[in-house]
Amino acid sequence: MAIRIVTDSSADLPSDLAERLNITVIPCNVVVGDVSYKDGVDISPDELYGHLAAGINYPTTSQPSAADFQSVYTALADQGHSILSIHVSGKLSGTLNSAEQAKASMGGRVEIQIVDSQLASISLGLVVLAAAELAEKGLPLADVASKVAGSLPLTKCYFLLDTLEYLQKGGRIGKAQTFVGSILNVKPILGMEDGEAVPIERARNRQRGLRRLLELARQAAPLTQLAVIHSNDSLLAQGLRQELSELLPEDQIVSARFGATLGTYIGPGAVGLALTRAG
Repeated sequence: MAIRIVTDSSADLPSDLAERLNITVIPCNVVVGDVSYKDGVDISPDELYGHLAAGINYPTTSQPSAADFQSVYTALADQGHSILSIHVSGKLSGTLNSAEQAKASMGGRVEIQIVDSQLASISLGLVVLAAAELAEKGLPLADVASKVAGSLPLTKCYFLLDTLEYLQKGGRIGKAQTFVGSILNVKPILGMEDGEAVPIERARNRQRGLRRLLELARQAAPLTQLAVIHSNDSLLAQGLRQELSELLPEDQIVSARFGATLGTYIGPGAVGLALTRAG
């Protein structure tokens, strides 16, 4: 019996990595007007940013349903697998609640462990990737879950936003509210702490913000994992990846994109890093 890793689409995992490591990604919902889309299935990042630019129907998001989770858990149980389900911070989404409801509905027919990562986006993705690699080694579920829990405090993310407008409109601004009302051209850098978005610092302009992202990564070295993520500027993200190749070989640095779920709050023009420090 193998362990299978389950996560949600807010992990912003590149689809090729998820497929290669047998990771099941349950899509979150993005609602535009009266239409609900499955993140990464029915709506792409480009389509989401198009809706934001139009400004007619502001998108909202909702967690996968318990039925969505139950369907996935049942299929994996039928294949004889145990399940480690790792998800976006419970302070940001009801996704964990849906997962817990689905686990309860299974009546103990399959071993399931659910983890609140207290992270979001590709920082969650890095945790999920590490878990899948551990699962491939044949470790018991309890051991994989324990190692995942140990990695959470070592996993950080730093996102440089072009604006806080979308985070504020979406009601997920949390402690980053302290940045609202800053000088218009100040570019906020946000992180995650105790499962919430928190302000790291204000950069006077985008270039200084990008330099600060690189500094934060270098200060965290040595690293075991590193990822670069962007909303809609792949060339900028590639440049950051090349700059960071001094910390990890470039082919080991994950390239990702904010999907429609996180994109609703991050907005266009955002770029970020996620990393795991060596323990």
